Amino acid sequence: MTPASPAAALAHWWASFLPECAPQLFFGRKPGAAATAHLLNLLAQRQVHSQQDAQRFEASLTALAQRALDERGEADTWTDLAPFGLLHRAAQDAGVTLGNASLPVRSRAIARPEGAIARLGPDGPWQQIWPPLP
Repeated sequence: MTPASPAAALAHWWASFLPECAPQLFFGRKPGAAATAHLLNLLAQRQVHSQQDAQRFEASLTALAQRALDERGEADTWTDLAPFGLLHRAAQDAGVTLGNASLPVRSRAIARPEGAIARLGPDGPWQQIWPPLP
């Protein structure tokens, strides 16, 4: 499926993690970074959602992201050690209870009218998620 808009691509990117064990990439040189990543990955194994949850979440996030794009020209979504902002609101609206590791931690996706980009983990490279690359 190719999303039809930047808002839909952003929502699809996030929702795609729910029915799987979301990757928890926690980089850093500080003591405890590896232990934190290990713990988050153990949590993620217990926070896998149904396909129906993912679909409801995606539909809700698409609507919220599109509204943000229309009103502000940008939809910015992120997680730290939990989902924030539009992600949290979309889950509430969809009746989906997200755990701290349901989505990849310290990740971000941004939609603008001309496209959408996403970054997995705090040090991951930005990737274009919309428009689709040829």
